[in-house]
Amino acid sequence: MFAGTVEDLKLFMSELLIRDTFDSWEVVEARAETFYELSINGRIKRSFFDDETEVPRDFVTWKEIKDVFYRMIRGKRLPGLFRLVLCKEMTETERILRECGHSECEGSRLLLNIRYGDGRCVLTSGVSHKSFTMDRSFEQTWEAELRQFMKQKGIAIQEQ
Repeated sequence: MFAGTVEDLKLFMSELLIRDTFDSWEVVEARAETFYELSINGRIKRSFFDDETEVPRDFVTWKEIKDVFYRMIRGKRLPGLFRLVLCKEMTETERILRECGHSECEGSRLLLNIRYGDGRCVLTSGVSHKSFTMDRSFEQTWEAELRQFMKQKGIAIQEQ
């Protein structure tokens, strides 16, 4: 498992909240605490749409909700905590599964957990499978890709 603390919090928050770095990622859940608590379940409510097949994904994208999240946590005081569970879009998940020799991809997710609290931000990787497997190649490939992604974006992580 990839787990580490963000070394430059200001740079990371800029990548997360201002730039488009994570815009295509899907939001499984988002939670923040300031003087109130905001909790977002990112699952798309298909019944909201006239045509339920109109949206080809299960979760909202970070781009679609990051302004709401940003408005809540910005200000003179830092939030008490916030937590995001993001997942890579399905095209990337399918690509990595193919690279690992897996043909079954339905229900598999590549996750990034972001947790801010006590003045530090911790990132953790995760993989969700529809069925149990002993094969860790998918998880190992995701960890390597995540490390490379952070390096490309200039986000230094002190791994634990």
